[in-house]
Amino acid sequence: MYTLPKDTKITNKIINDVINYNEKYKKRYQRLGNYYMGKHDIFERKKDEVLMNNKVMVNHAKYITDTNVGYLLGNPVDYQVGTNENGEPSYDIQPLLDAYKKQTINDLDTEIAKDVSIYGLQYEYVYANEEAEPRSCEVDNENTIIVYDDTVEHKKLFGINYRAIYEGETFKHYEIIYADNKVKRTYKSTSKSLTQTAKEEAHAFGDVPFIEYKNNPEFLGDFEPVISLIDAYNLLQSDRVNDKEQLVDAILCMYGFDFDDDQAEQLKTSRMLANIPADGRAEYLIKTLQENDVDVLRQTLEKDIHKISMTPNMSDENFVGNSSGVAIRYKLLAFEQNIKNKERYMEKGLMERFKLYNHFLVTKSKMEEIPIEEVDAVFKRNLPSNDFEISQMINNLSDMLSAETLVSQLSFVKDASEEVEIKRKEDEAKPSDPYEDAFKSNEIGDANIEEDLEENNTSDKVVTDNVVK
Repeated sequence: MYTLPKDTKITNKIINDVINYNEKYKKRYQRLGNYYMGKHDIFERKKDEVLMNNKVMVNHAKYITDTNVGYLLGNPVDYQVGTNENGEPSYDIQPLLDAYKKQTINDLDTEIAKDVSIYGLQYEYVYANEEAEPRSCEVDNENTIIVYDDTVEHKKLFGINYRAIYEGETFKHYEIIYADNKVKRTYKSTSKSLTQTAKEEAHAFGDVPFIEYKNNPEFLGDFEPVISLIDAYNLLQSDRVNDKEQLVDAILCMYGFDFDDDQAEQLKTSRMLANIPADGRAEYLIKTLQENDVDVLRQTLEKDIHKISMTPNMSDENFVGNSSGVAIRYKLLAFEQNIKNKERYMEKGLMERFKLYNHFLVTKSKMEEIPIEEVDAVFKRNLPSNDFEISQMINNLSDMLSAETLVSQLSFVKDASEEVEIKRKEDEAKPSDPYEDAFKSNEIGDANIEEDLEENNTSDKVVTDNVVK
């Protein structure tokens, strides 16, 4: 975290210092990105030409990241507000949700979560497009940094994004964007060092329009703690293939043979021996392979990778199709705790975005201001679910919880608030039953009910008497 005194006057020198500080972390980001893309250290291994040098890569890094992101955001985040005395939402957040839908914000959330899982942190930049609508984009963490004040609150002072602009393959200049809680500046420079000033323009977001998403307090990626285990696994698998290949090309030892170069070449091409002397003997010089021991080591490394990264191996025999939901959750306990921690930090960033959008829409379109403490971001785990069992739970809790909360538990419902609103409109459109309405409004009293019952009893008695006669 880069901090400055909160009353610091921002100059070009300070911006240059911040950029230079961020450049220190580029190699780490690049290495983590390479591991996700499958460019592991095993491919840099060199051996003598006479030795086998197979390079086998098993991409556990990608598996860990994709599993974590899929479990956390396989279902879109749902935004909810509290209800008033009539059970209706206390605030109208639909204009803000519409702004999200116009840019498919769920896709952006997934991309941000993936990079957070890889690098340990990622940044989002919020801006206004040409139609004066709020928009968000992901910005590269190699070229972005947020500066905080040095107080105990660590409030954001400003954010910087710098990137190279090309025309085809020709470099043109660097574009550097600086933004604090009031203004945005755009610099164009032939180098990353600033010497000139830029034209300022005000923005309407009410805070620094850069958002930092972090994976954990240490800013570690999900597979970063197990990179050494991944390297060991790749090395073991590569050497297993090397041993197999060397076994095929093993040295043939011959005893009692008179062998010349032509016969050796013929043996190499035809793979046949002829005219073996009576006292001759041939055998391969090979290394005894302890496959069982090697496979035990492989399984141990793989278990350690999943254990330390807290990412379950879904192909393991422990995850069978007939396991109950409770049994699976016990097996996923460590994974769930890790995802819960990731969710807290992800939610913090999403709430910062909500606050920026809300301030912009209040300023530009007179939208009602929504207190951020009234908004909940609901994450729904991407697990196979028993909706029939959940529907029974909903019926049992219908008198205790709001309809929106209960409906959000169903896996096939994407937007609980929208679904509740549709159901309300459908109920209002149904033709009313006059007798049911009368009962509800107490227009039919107990006396009338008793009178109807007496008439029915009298009619039944008359019918019975006629039958007897």
